Amino acid sequence: MQRAERKQKRKQKKEVEPTQSILKNNILRTASFSLIASVSVLSMSFYFSEFSESSTIRDVGLIFGILVAIIPLTIHQLKIVQRKDNIDRNMPMFLLALLSSVQSGANLIKAIEQSAERNLGALTPELKNLKANISWGTPIEEAFENFAERTGTRVSRRVTVLLEMAMKIGGDVSENLEMIQKHVSEMQNIEKSRKSALQPYTYTIYISFGVFLAVAVLLTTSFFSEMERVQEGLLASGSGTDGLFGSMASMDIGAMESALFNMAVIEAVFGGLAAGKIGAGSYVAGTKHVVAMIVISVVAFNLPL
Repeated sequence: MQRAERKQKRKQKKEVEPTQSILKNNILRTASFSLIASVSVLSMSFYFSEFSESSTIRDVGLIFGILVAIIPLTIHQLKIVQRKDNIDRNMPMFLLALLSSVQSGANLIKAIEQSAERNLGALTPELKNLKANISWGTPIEEAFENFAERTGTRVSRRVTVLLEMAMKIGGDVSENLEMIQKHVSEMQNIEKSRKSALQPYTYTIYISFGVFLAVAVLLTTSFFSEMERVQEGLLASGSGTDGLFGSMASMDIGAMESALFNMAVIEAVFGGLAAGKIGAGSYVAGTKHVVAMIVISVVAFNLPL
């Protein structure tokens, strides 16, 4: 009940706080700049495509316009993911530091303050903030909840809950900390095993995409080029649509090449998102695979062969 009441108070406090300016909000600022850059690229591609009979400039410009909109947001999100991963990796070291301090005779609050002076990567600033909250007289439960909210990881939330329980239950604090540290280490080992087991499936997605791309490029450079020669021969002989191969004269080779390119882009999008979900457990992490596959598709279909 007390935890629910504290969450309700924090929610009410956030509602009365002034709205953050768009220039101070990193996500909105990045999204705005990405949108402006994307519109600029799209406008330039459509403008220059009017001076060309081929639709390649327009198609490539459309793809890169979308990439310009996606890449900055992807980089921003990946930084957040890397920060959270760094926090989770350093959480066992934080618990070991707490255990060492408690075994040296310090109480849990003093151990937390001492751990804030250690080099624990992205976790160190959050521990310093936790230390500041405690020194300002913030109730320890609320300080832990603020710490869990700032770190924003499932592991940190679980650790804060377990630390609160250890403080309320009492008993041998060092034994409780040792159990929590082992629990967190086992969780991370299980997650590493899961990623290692699923890593080959990510490679399978890239292999299948590469096979499709190779077949599509071979069709474009070999089979379709031969069909164009047949069309030219039919038109030169005046046969038109008559005869056994007359139906080839009316085929739109450019439309078939565009269809293969569009299929490659679609496979890159869905395959990349699936690779991110399988490998990292998040569709957001798959955007880097999407960008890589789309760039490979554009390069493969526009290489002079």
